[in-house]
Amino acid sequence: MIIFRFTLLCICCCVGVQAEEFRTWSTIGGGHFEAKLNAIGTTKITLENREGRQIDFPLADLKLSDQRYACEWQSAQASLASGALETPPVERSEFANKVYKDLVKSKGSRLASFDPEPSENPKYFAFYRSAAWCPPCRAFTPKLVDFYKKQKRKGAQFELVFISSDRSEDLMAEYMDEYDMEWPAFEFGKNKDIVSRNGSGIPNLIVTDTNGKKLLDSYDNSGSYIGPTKVMNELEDLLK
Repeated sequence: MIIFRFTLLCICCCVGVQAEEFRTWSTIGGGHFEAKLNAIGTTKITLENREGRQIDFPLADLKLSDQRYACEWQSAQASLASGALETPPVERSEFANKVYKDLVKSKGSRLASFDPEPSENPKYFAFYRSAAWCPPCRAFTPKLVDFYKKQKRKGAQFELVFISSDRSEDLMAEYMDEYDMEWPAFEFGKNKDIVSRNGSGIPNLIVTDTNGKKLLDSYDNSGSYIGPTKVMNELEDLLK
């Protein structure tokens, strides 16, 4: 029994098996039978035959391949139940790593650290320069909030980052909370010039690719202000 339990622990390292309905099981004595796996314990598994009868069958009497299957099935079911299926981290560009280095998020009337999911690797970044004291910003921000939520529901491959022009961190936090900004922000005063700008006014929305190449700007190449709405609409086209 000690040897069997050690073997079972060793083979239980694999995960990801999807639950099947009925399958053929093989015993160490050469027998075969059809059943559906319902549960697994330390020494027995609970099977269900086609007549709906529940059967407790010793794990040790199954071939090693079926023991492995039962163990992987149990791990997969536990992961699904807890929502803990892990996604391996992705390799991000140098620019993306720089963006993700010092981010915060809105948490009520204060700011908290923001840590992206290991699998997050946006195709585009949008940087929103804005402030609560700026009336045009307050007029545009609700539109950007709606846009962001809509695109995220669709699984769009981009991330929006707020670059605050507020007069203090507290005012920045209040602004993010008031307008329900779900996107992250750079820490107050950091990364203000992460991308080049054609103009310094706000609101200003700038879009880059994952390597930091600027694709869209609220100012055209001559320095004339064209506004963030045009950039937002063009970003929507990029995300289609």
